[in-house]
Amino acid sequence: MKNILSKLWLCFTVLVLIILLIIWLFQIGLLNQFYIREREDILTKEAKKLSSIIVDSEGSNPASNEVIEEIQRFGTSVHALILVLDKENNVVLDVPDIDRYLINGNETNKIDKRLSTGILADEMIISYINEGRSFTIHRKRPHPRGLEASIIVGVPIVDGEKVLGNVIISSPLYPIEETITILKKQLSIISILSLAIGTILALSFAKFFTKPIMKIIGASKEIAKGNFAVRVNHQSNDEIGTLGETINDMAKQLSKIEALRREFIANISHELKTPLSLIKAYAELVKDMNSFSTKDKEQYLQVIIDESDRLNHMIEDILYLSKMESEHMDLTYEKISLEELLDCIIDNLVFFAENRDVKIMIVAKSKEDIIYADKDKMYQVFYNIINNAINHSYENGKIQIKIFDTDNKIRVEVIDDGKGISEKDLPYIWDRFYKVEKSRKRDNNSGTGLGMSIVKNILEAHDFKYGVESQLNKGTKVWVEIGLKEASNKIYCSEK
Repeated sequence: MKNILSKLWLCFTVLVLIILLIIWLFQIGLLNQFYIREREDILTKEAKKLSSIIVDSEGSNPASNEVIEEIQRFGTSVHALILVLDKENNVVLDVPDIDRYLINGNETNKIDKRLSTGILADEMIISYINEGRSFTIHRKRPHPRGLEASIIVGVPIVDGEKVLGNVIISSPLYPIEETITILKKQLSIISILSLAIGTILALSFAKFFTKPIMKIIGASKEIAKGNFAVRVNHQSNDEIGTLGETINDMAKQLSKIEALRREFIANISHELKTPLSLIKAYAELVKDMNSFSTKDKEQYLQVIIDESDRLNHMIEDILYLSKMESEHMDLTYEKISLEELLDCIIDNLVFFAENRDVKIMIVAKSKEDIIYADKDKMYQVFYNIINNAINHSYENGKIQIKIFDTDNKIRVEVIDDGKGISEKDLPYIWDRFYKVEKSRKRDNNSGTGLGMSIVKNILEAHDFKYGVESQLNKGTKVWVEIGLKEASNKIYCSEK
């Protein structure tokens, strides 16, 4: 029995059995004692009540109408034998023979004789009566049905300190035994029906509870196979509903990651293919040429070198992202001239800018030129930002790089007047593999979607603030705020 349905069904069934066993324990094991104690209490209270009624009549007439009516009412309701004795232990009243009682000596003697072999013949009862004590005893005597058990209760009739007589009530126990026997039969039938119904309900409840779990298991298996479109349709506010929503969210995230992975592989394949093709073509050209001039040869070799550098740059981006995934990145702080760093980047990108007729200019208004950061990483930051600005600028466009002081920080803004970014795309440009123009034909300047994600991680590692502002067809502004607090030349491990 390994599946959860069988386990739940077994648990519910066992629970029903335990409840039925508890009911049997109390109803069968304790019911008899409970009924006997209840009957004892009823008989004792009634005997005290009769004693009180007789005392209120000042004991002059124990056979008053009030006493007779009470004896008839109670004796009929509980099938009890009631005796009222005077102080000499003579029977004054007798139920069920109360309708033929007489106060003359002959009839009284008849009653005494009839009862002499009964209750008043019991030496224990006589001893209690003589001592003037209340008593409750159980007795068994021969009967055509076998031994008949009965409860006998005695209460003295006391007026002050004077004992006027006794009230004795005897009630057979066979009605209780018959009632218990009937209850046992009923309980047996109810137990069998309850067990059958409980088993069926247990199976139904088990199926009800396990159905959403089986859906979740099925969805998880589909997700494991790569089917990220599967969803768990279970609407509830409990833990199972929360688990279903979590599975759905996981499927959505995995679907997104898978789409990004495929796009990344496609982008990388394209980006790697172009430089490799150029390198191969120019290498074969250089190998086979005999009449080319030294200038042409150097130009072709420079193309090979440039494309090799481009390949190396892409590989570094991929390795850098891999290092970020492993939450490990070292920063080496040093003094850097910000303008010199930007001039170097512009010199390296001027060829691409000129091909698009884009002008780049630096507007420096900062009093402070030296920053403390990892030089290679900050080079990569501004290289990616400026390169993006070139790629998204129109022909004959203009890029301004503004440097100025603000709140004890140096703020660098790279502003272009190009295509801009839509409001719906703006929050996602820092995500890995995200490319604003997904449908645009990829050319040699097309990126891999890693650049701005790298910028984000480097700046966060330095604890520098950054942001972007843009409008479609009006241009984009990317800004970076660099703190001026000097750092020692130590290696710092950044937090992701």
